[in-house]
Amino acid sequence: MSLSSHDNHLDPYEVVAGRCAKLGLAVWRCNPAGIIISEPDDEGLLGLWHNASTLTQAIARMVCELSGQTPTEPIQLDESCWAIIVPVTWRNRLGGYIVALALGEEFFDSDLFNKSCASAQLNVATTRRCLRERACLNETSVRQAMRMVRWMVDDLESVGDLDETVSGFTVQLSNAYETIDLLYALGHSMNEPNEPGQFITAALERVHTAMDFAWVGAMFSDDAGAAPVVHGKFYSHGSPTMSKQRLQKACRGLVGSIPTPKERHILSDNPGFDPDGGPQIILQPILRSGRLAGFILAGEKGGIDPQVSSYDTHLLEATASYIGPFLENASLYETQNRMFLGTLQALTSAIDAKDPYTHGHSERVAHLSAQLAAAVGLEHERVERIHIAGLVHDVGKIGVPELILGKPGRLDDAEMDAIRQHPAIGHRILQDIPVLDDIVPGVLHHHERWDGDGYPAKLAGNKIPQIARIIGVADTFDAMSSNRAYRPAMTRDKVLAEIRSCAGSQFDPELVEPFLGLDFAEYDNMVERAHAESENGSVNRAA
Repeated sequence: MSLSSHDNHLDPYEVVAGRCAKLGLAVWRCNPAGIIISEPDDEGLLGLWHNASTLTQAIARMVCELSGQTPTEPIQLDESCWAIIVPVTWRNRLGGYIVALALGEEFFDSDLFNKSCASAQLNVATTRRCLRERACLNETSVRQAMRMVRWMVDDLESVGDLDETVSGFTVQLSNAYETIDLLYALGHSMNEPNEPGQFITAALERVHTAMDFAWVGAMFSDDAGAAPVVHGKFYSHGSPTMSKQRLQKACRGLVGSIPTPKERHILSDNPGFDPDGGPQIILQPILRSGRLAGFILAGEKGGIDPQVSSYDTHLLEATASYIGPFLENASLYETQNRMFLGTLQALTSAIDAKDPYTHGHSERVAHLSAQLAAAVGLEHERVERIHIAGLVHDVGKIGVPELILGKPGRLDDAEMDAIRQHPAIGHRILQDIPVLDDIVPGVLHHHERWDGDGYPAKLAGNKIPQIARIIGVADTFDAMSSNRAYRPAMTRDKVLAEIRSCAGSQFDPELVEPFLGLDFAEYDNMVERAHAESENGSVNRAA
């Protein structure tokens, strides 16, 4: 900052002009060529005289004749009329001059005074009376006044330089904070590889907040090996000039046209971007194990400096360096999760196979349990865990004899007691698997009743774990909707009426209404698939 600029609090020229006015000095501001930029702000006759063409032309001509030099003494314009001229600098370059006019008693007899009054069509006597209080200086006091004005200007320029330095440090500290905050957030989110879309969206949002770009985006390769779980996807955040659909298309065209895709590019005049090719765009590659996985892009920079800065490029480079390893973690998580779910599904299929009447039961209960969990507002991660609990809720039936599971007709007390052991058996099977700690309560207690008349622990009300209460509703619905050895499937209307009638006795009443409002279309498709698979299996066994 310098005297030629404005800060948020004051205009340095106004400060100098105001102080000089108290000394009886009128002040003009000129550029190096002598063109007057600002005049004294006096009103009335005094203001008219200061704007007299003869006077202002004399000042402009005098400044022009300096040719960029700095006078060391006051310049005498006429009898008892001196110009105090002080240069104004901007980053060590001349930005113009401040000109203060000093008058003595003999000035009123000078040609300059009379001619300036005439050019402004002012009465000489009246103008003399207005100026007399200011016409009190002599050559010695003018020199002293010049030193004071120089001191004021130098002081304000020093303050301006300090303000600029502090402002620069503030910007650097702010940038450093934004960078550290971004990297901390990205590092913290690296521990959640199960939600790659959320991670990338959050990363773009943080980057956009820390930068002056209208939009930031992430585009990933169609190669699933290079960009697992997000391949072919495009994410963006911000408010681009064009629609997000057009932005995606333009970004794909831009990415496909660069000659060296593994290097950072700062591009201008890019086809497809509004308006007229758009401002500069940063294209930062994302590498995963040395392979190109995608790009981070940022465009339409605003703020004071619309050009891409080193801060911008470093921030995107740091972000890309986190996304690459995150994709690696997400890929490993996805692989492990698929193996885990595949193992569970194989296990539940083996269990369901023991009873031909319950083919696909566990998958259907898992589906309905997840639907109900989402309907009552549970978080996505919790919904996923309840889905897994639904898959394994009957794992304990592996310890129940097949003759009992498939027995036509009613079971005697001993057989019923054997059936009722399956929650505890399932609990014993799963309790030593740490990754299933939150699943086990659903397995153990899915046959408890809201009124306390269930098994195995006769828990009642909210003492029954929520996961077990949810599975209990889904399990009962599927049991009544399926053919069993001892009875045919009940109609949908009758099943729903039975569920409603058991609210507050068998089921948590706060779960019943949300369950009745579920969409059962996918459930019905699952039933049809299971029926078709059972028929195919019967044909194959007969053959």
